[in-house]
Amino acid sequence: MRLYTLTGATALEDPEFGKYEADEQGGFDFPNELSSRLHSFHVGGKAAWEDDIERQQRLMTEELERRKDPATLLDAVQQIVAAAQNATGGQQTTPPANGGDGGTAAAGDTDPGGSPDGDDQGDDEGAADDAGDGDGGDGDQADAEGADGDKDTTPDTAAPAKKAAKKATKTAKSK
Repeated sequence: MRLYTLTGATALEDPEFGKYEADEQGGFDFPNELSSRLHSFHVGGKAAWEDDIERQQRLMTEELERRKDPATLLDAVQQIVAAAQNATGGQQTTPPANGGDGGTAAAGDTDPGGSPDGDDQGDDEGAADDAGDGDGGDGDQADAEGADGDKDTTPDTAAPAKKAAKKATKTAKSK
């Protein structure tokens, strides 16, 4: 019977059955008599060995508990978003809902809506894209006012990741 150690052992030497080494998955293939004896062995009230079924149940339980933690889920979503942005070179992969040109702008145009008008005034072209994100639907300029009341002209580069994380969290909660 195949057993897995819960103590981290990589080898076992038994005077009656000989020496056994763990395989690449950490399992040992023991004769049934030795397996029965080892499987019943406990240290400090806890089992020292588990069989295939017990191992599978423990691993599934650990994975389910890990997935229930919202911080872990958010971290995983952020890693996925960051990987996607790195893979695309940070460019927008889906066209905006406002009918823009995919976020590209004419030379010298830094308008967040990507409009080719060249006026760089932060028109409400992003409003349709941001309408459902809970910030009042005022486009990418939602938090443009700093604490001193002046306009902050620094673009929020984390906004796409925040939106994706918020959307993923809402989707996960609805399931």
